[in-house]
Amino acid sequence: SACSSEESAAGSSFEPATPGVLTVATAFLPAPGFWEGRSADAGGFEAGLALALAKHLGLDRVKVVQVPFASLAAGKLGGADIALSQLTPTEEREKVVDFSSQYLSAPPAILALRTVDASDVHGLQELSWVTSRVSTLTPFVQERIRPKSPPLVVEDRTAALTVLRGGGAEALMLDLPVAEGLAHSDPDRFHVLGQLDADEGLAAALPQGSHNVEVVDSAIHSLTADGT
Repeated sequence: SACSSEESAAGSSFEPATPGVLTVATAFLPAPGFWEGRSADAGGFEAGLALALAKHLGLDRVKVVQVPFASLAAGKLGGADIALSQLTPTEEREKVVDFSSQYLSAPPAILALRTVDASDVHGLQELSWVTSRVSTLTPFVQERIRPKSPPLVVEDRTAALTVLRGGGAEALMLDLPVAEGLAHSDPDRFHVLGQLDADEGLAAALPQGSHNVEVVDSAIHSLTADGT
């Protein structure tokens, strides 16, 4: 059928760094809800997406490599074919990586300590915040929340979560699915206070100029369309 020949044509045009292998870079292992362990087989949304992409592209297996988030955002994928690491496309990042279309809607949300509550923006302004230098969500804190005390600025999400977990701050802005995964994995410590209205989403990143962007995009559309 036209459909199956189209799929095999798409599969054969993917050029993996290692024959038969989809090499996937990600920063945070584990990342609750996204990567439940250090391999794709351990479960999680992006782990499952990696396995589904490999199958769709006619590859035998998935190899996961851990690369710092700041490196991924700067276009350094550590030799991987793609990065699946809760990445939000931005104009700045698009100068150094090529993004697929979005695979998950991810509006900004507030992950807070379980002991903390706020019902409106005034309540949020009273909280102590931690922000990450490499997060696209930091401007939302500065421009939409405008906390009364300057947020504590750290390098990345791992550092920010360490601060929040230790009580050094009360709130952290994250993509909603990321915040939900963390709250679900540690409900005694964290909860999601709410979300902001913004049309943000997560996408796969590929090395700039990669010949695989179109075929990965096509695969993601296909996996979305059939409900995978």
